[in-house]
Amino acid sequence: MALEKAFAIKASPAEIWSALTGELEVADDSDYTIERAVTNELLSLWVDLVGGVRAIITYRLIPHDDHTEVVATMEPQGFRYAIFRILTMGRADINYEMVLVEGLANLKAAVEGATRD
Repeated sequence: MALEKAFAIKASPAEIWSALTGELEVADDSDYTIERAVTNELLSLWVDLVGGVRAIITYRLIPHDDHTEVVATMEPQGFRYAIFRILTMGRADINYEMVLVEGLANLKAAVEGATRD
């Protein structure tokens, strides 16, 4: 099941791309695997979430006149996720959605803060 959240960030796709990929440069490369990368447009990563759940997270950067829309999609995978979803009657997805929102909020703060300085 794909979960999706979007934020408008007042910055260019290149600035947002730089922030996203900059985070990867300092992260432990055993924590993620790049699935697909199209500079300034799309970044798709496999990540290991808490509880042994593996997920693919995709960031799409959609330019507009005065901002860039960043659409983040998370697709948790595997047996553990399926069981977790069943046991929580689907409410587990709220936690994953909050991870997306927090990540986008942090990205927005980092990029917009950097462009104001």
